Amino acid sequence: MSKKYFYFFFLWVSFSLSAQEGITYRLDAFGSLSSGNYTPFWIISNTYGVVPLKPNNGYLRGDVAWNQSFGKDIKLEAGIDLITAAKHTSDFWIQQLYAGLAYRNIHLTIGEKELYNSLLDNNLSQGDFNFSNNARPISEINISFPHFTTVPYTKGRLKFKADFAIGKFLDKNYVLRTKNQDAPYSVDMLLHHKSLFFRLEDPKEKFPFLLTFGLSHSVQWGGWTSSDNLGQLPESIKDFFKIVFPSSGDENAPDGDQINILGNHLGAIDVWLGYKSTNFQVSAYKQNFYEDNSGLEYANWRDGIWGGEITFFDRPFLKKAVLEFMQTTNQSGPLHFLFYDTNLVPGARGGGNDDYYNNYCYVNGWSYFGKSIGNPLLTSPEYNGDGTVHFKNNRLKSIHLGVEGKIAPALSYRTLFTGMYAWGTMNTPFLKKKNNFSALLECNYEPQKWKDWKMGFQLAFDKGSLYGDNFGCSLKVSKSGIIRF
Repeated sequence: MSKKYFYFFFLWVSFSLSAQEGITYRLDAFGSLSSGNYTPFWIISNTYGVVPLKPNNGYLRGDVAWNQSFGKDIKLEAGIDLITAAKHTSDFWIQQLYAGLAYRNIHLTIGEKELYNSLLDNNLSQGDFNFSNNARPISEINISFPHFTTVPYTKGRLKFKADFAIGKFLDKNYVLRTKNQDAPYSVDMLLHHKSLFFRLEDPKEKFPFLLTFGLSHSVQWGGWTSSDNLGQLPESIKDFFKIVFPSSGDENAPDGDQINILGNHLGAIDVWLGYKSTNFQVSAYKQNFYEDNSGLEYANWRDGIWGGEITFFDRPFLKKAVLEFMQTTNQSGPLHFLFYDTNLVPGARGGGNDDYYNNYCYVNGWSYFGKSIGNPLLTSPEYNGDGTVHFKNNRLKSIHLGVEGKIAPALSYRTLFTGMYAWGTMNTPFLKKKNNFSALLECNYEPQKWKDWKMGFQLAFDKGSLYGDNFGCSLKVSKSGIIRF
């Protein structure tokens, strides 16, 4: 553990021991058995990078968190989360280490914390394009309005949520350890992301419809890359403003970043329409992706996540269902012509071949510790068998269904079913279209007589030419509680 983490942990422990409200803790023991080359897709995916890809694995996890309120307006928090695992790329790591301050609806978080800001359902969706819960949390400073907050003078009819963050990728050792000798790579990249969402609704619920819309934006920049022997990339304060307010790089930036804009930019535009009644709420939504200006211009409008969800308030057995269709095959067209080269092909637009999650300069693309930071169906680099670190499959079509509910007061379930076709990338397509079907059945038991104990069982499989045939099961036992002093 580095000195900065040691000092942080020491201060956190000293402060938390003085808390009157106590410290919450959780202990997890997890193990899975699988046939095939990989742990089944829906056992490993959207788990914040915790479950190992290699089959027949397990981990032990322990976290403690402290929360203290001062009146109604101020709240402090801190936490640490440690994991040791078998068959993982790391034997031991710090999953979360953070401190936070909240004043009313404004939250400040420093460190690595499992945050989820997407409008897509955390448990049932296939995953947000920009930030899902698939990869480990990135170390950052994040200031946010995490919950929808009323805009002044709108009488509750207009609400917003937003965040603004700066961070750094800390997966250098992982990249150097897992890549092959000749593979291009990037390390020590910096991160910026922000989002802003608005919601229109009737606070008195006399008008049953509600509309939610917003934009999320992320940037990788700085760091060091082996691509084209570029080496150290610009990361000054001046460059920071160029990535917050996207603009071209100066003479110190790579040629592509001088012609276009500095850094690797991506994000999503969300539009939701909902209807709420006494017994249920139903919503339809579209999340449109963008990697450059062509995406913001909706040149790739065919791509995106088209979804719907329904929540029942009076049916415990069927609490919620999510149905989604995703397409990433268009990518604003098959070819990329920069504006200064359009004379080569008269009438060609500047965009095309958006190559989702990949970038010529920031070679690892939109990944962290080998996992897609966004939607896991765009095949994470950890699946690459040749030691390369980029995304080899980002053109696909998928149908996805997620359902959850309760079989009994102490027994809940979750099911996921995903079918997809995949074509590789525009630059390196598969010689033959690949397919995959993945399914998960999960049950969680929380007996009332064993307070704070939870047992979870999963049964899952993959079938197809993309990930192969994998069948497996997992068991997790958790114990949580409060330590008081």
